[in-house]
Amino acid sequence: MIPNLINTVTGLVLVYATVLHPTWVEQRYFPMAAFAAIILVMALWARRSDAHPWFSGVNIVLAIALGILSLFPLATLPLLTFWGGFWVGALVPTIALWAALYRPQPASSR
Repeated sequence: MIPNLINTVTGLVLVYATVLHPTWVEQRYFPMAAFAAIILVMALWARRSDAHPWFSGVNIVLAIALGILSLFPLATLPLLTFWGGFWVGALVPTIALWAALYRPQPASSR
């Protein structure tokens, strides 16, 4: 639950930085790679406690996509930087918060 909450906050900070501080996010490598690393580590940690493995699986794929995005010259690709950072930053907290809150009832044996 804790790693999913950390991923929720990380994703929200990514959206905030992408929308309100685009010149900081467009720096080559560091900002997007740092967000990708945090999301990846927290998703791998959350994989142990998630009710379904697809929650963390989607966040792992999004972290890898963000890491690949960080390798491009982002200052010359402002639309890719904005929309890539925005959508990853919007999807990761949605899925992570869903994984943190979703705890199905165990089936009762009658």
